[in-house]
Amino acid sequence: MNKDNSSMEMDPDLALRLLSEGAVLVIAGVPVGTEFGVDLCSYTIGPEFRGVKMIPPGVHYIWCASRGPYGDTAPRVGFVHYFHPNEILVREWDSELEELRPRQTAEPEVERERIRRNLAQLERVLAPYDYRYVCQWKDLTGSVSEPCVDRCRPELGTIRTNIELQSCTDADRPRGNAGNMSKRHTAAKLLLDETDMLPNLKPVAGTAPRFCVVPARVPQDALPADISRHAIDCIAAVNKLFESFGNSPDGLIEELQLAFVFFLVGYSVESLDHWRKLLALLAHSETAVSKHKLAYMKYSEVLAHQLPHLPEELITPSPYNTVYKDVRELLVNLYAGGLMVSAERLIKRLGKQLNWHFEGLLDEDPEDQPVIIES
Repeated sequence: MNKDNSSMEMDPDLALRLLSEGAVLVIAGVPVGTEFGVDLCSYTIGPEFRGVKMIPPGVHYIWCASRGPYGDTAPRVGFVHYFHPNEILVREWDSELEELRPRQTAEPEVERERIRRNLAQLERVLAPYDYRYVCQWKDLTGSVSEPCVDRCRPELGTIRTNIELQSCTDADRPRGNAGNMSKRHTAAKLLLDETDMLPNLKPVAGTAPRFCVVPARVPQDALPADISRHAIDCIAAVNKLFESFGNSPDGLIEELQLAFVFFLVGYSVESLDHWRKLLALLAHSETAVSKHKLAYMKYSEVLAHQLPHLPEELITPSPYNTVYKDVRELLVNLYAGGLMVSAERLIKRLGKQLNWHFEGLLDEDPEDQPVIIES
């Protein structure tokens, strides 16, 4: 993330073209000192700030974080929107929830037309979209379409660092079965399974991102003889994942990109968890690489752009870092599945940007070698 309040220099002819073609975000009522961000850049709102102009068409992430009287900043709260050329989007500050919400007006179209007519007068209070980072943003979101945005964002539109949770009613809380077991037996059971003592939490309706369901690597109904096969090569789960996208890689790639920026810009914990689950699944099948070559070629390119943006604790090349381990396994399967060029390109970029090196990548893993037991 780039916090940059410096001025941006731009060719005048390019600025005129972007001003005529770009979208506009108008915000009202945001307190001075509030942290505000669009995509990869963040700013501190001043007294004259009323929004952003020259926004390139496509998907963009907008967020705010209110600041307390002692300088403490609240978690980010934002939304994702797919902008069209010359679109005008209006948001206003909700002082109770401390977040941006759709403008509460009886005639939104009339207001947008009024803004369009007076856009020349509003220019001085609209900051230009920072094009210094537009290439990085395109690398991260270039595949995301408007239908993907509509499908994945929360029903209520707002994206938070953590989704809102609610507990079950008191009547639904687990209380044990006193009639069929002794108090001693009940206590022993609770000691062994403390989850029975916890509230049954579930997301508040409409607040969670709506991502696909990631299939389990080993199906719950798998026969004992098949468990090892599924664990070694989870082709059945990968096939099920692709089937949920109509056997087209495009929908999956779009969701992977969108989930990542939900985390990168909005700090969404659930989105990072979803992204990591997809990586853990896609990395562990040589058969899937051979069967879905185009999807894995695209996926390796997506990862090359995403991985350098991960937080430090997830880019340390160690056996305790599951992201690093999954990427290493993915590279092994890219080689084995016939995508040597994709594997070598990804290795080169990760070595240059993250100093990741994969010595002995194609050597047989000692854990996979036969165990010799001396008699």
